[in-house]
Amino acid sequence: MEKQTILCVDDEEIILEALQEQLDSCFDGEYNIETSDSGEDALEYFEELIAEGQQVPVIISDYIMPGMKGDELLKRVHELSPGSLKILLTGQASIEGISNAINNAQLYRYIAKPWDKDDLVLTVKEAIKSFLQEIKIRKQNEELLILNASLEDQVAKRTEELRLANASKDKFFSIIAHDLKSPFNALLGLSEIMIENWEVLPDEDKMEFIKDINESSKSTFNLLKNLLEWTRSQTGRIKVEPDKFYPAEIVDENFKVLRQHAESKKITIENNVDNTFLCYADKNMISTVFRNLISNAIKFTHPDGKIIISSSEKNGFYSFCIKDDGIGMDKETQKELFTLSNKSQRTGTSKESGTGLGLILCKEFVEKNKGGISVTSKMNEGSTFCFTLPKAEE
Repeated sequence: MEKQTILCVDDEEIILEALQEQLDSCFDGEYNIETSDSGEDALEYFEELIAEGQQVPVIISDYIMPGMKGDELLKRVHELSPGSLKILLTGQASIEGISNAINNAQLYRYIAKPWDKDDLVLTVKEAIKSFLQEIKIRKQNEELLILNASLEDQVAKRTEELRLANASKDKFFSIIAHDLKSPFNALLGLSEIMIENWEVLPDEDKMEFIKDINESSKSTFNLLKNLLEWTRSQTGRIKVEPDKFYPAEIVDENFKVLRQHAESKKITIENNVDNTFLCYADKNMISTVFRNLISNAIKFTHPDGKIIISSSEKNGFYSFCIKDDGIGMDKETQKELFTLSNKSQRTGTSKESGTGLGLILCKEFVEKNKGGISVTSKMNEGSTFCFTLPKAEE
């Protein structure tokens, strides 16, 4: 670290020599003891030191000097470096000069000539101590300001996160309330009609009512299943337990579950997933992803339509795509598809209801297993949902 400078100013050479000798012997080379024989030269030298980024803890100046007097010099020094401590030497106790130095330069102390060496040395030491303490306090204040700003940013960020989280929860509960209400109203309405008119209803109508009740029950069951899984995910109670498995087998298992819905709409499903692909992920989570994506494809595909499930390999990951030729969606819907901010309720081609919660689950579950999910779609031409999973090491 570069040595700091103590500057002594007096028009008498013998005074400067005495000051330099006494301070040198006291500080033993710890500080540069510099001298100047006029206020003008001292000010010029001081400006150079400040411009070079050097610190001047103490400046000692005579009061009565030709040209610039000591009080004026200390005033100019204060303007350049308010933190430097100023000591005024005076052989004539000028109240005016001392007052000017106090008022305009925040004079640290004045010392009468001839001075006592011990008093001078002690004064300079205390001034340096005060100077260094002020620097330390200023640095601490700056650090506190930075810390405070950082904390304020963190609080603001956290507040915004909580606001968004609460908004998402509000949206979530409004979705659940709406979508639970509809199927339950259907169940209540259909069952009441059957109870009140059982004796007079034709068997064909009874069977249609039973089918409707069954469909509404399945819809409600799927909604509750997604709700429970989403809640577990949000509360951190669901753990990722990765293992090796063949995705082709999971697709077959889910197709068996969803076959009835697909057949009721005469939709053809092709499972083209490579049965040699071995992934490393949480099997149950990925089964949920496939189930939701295939179920959605069936929901938004027209009767007699087609769904193709395919796979590919790239950069150490497997990609799985579920492609349908259904109703598709516009770009705005695609942007909000994986968030609770999506306010549009889309019904399937056979009036199937949905919340979009399943797609949010898909995104969370895929990302928890170090993969990614995306969608491409065109209105009236269909949609393709693709997600990636890590390959299992052989």
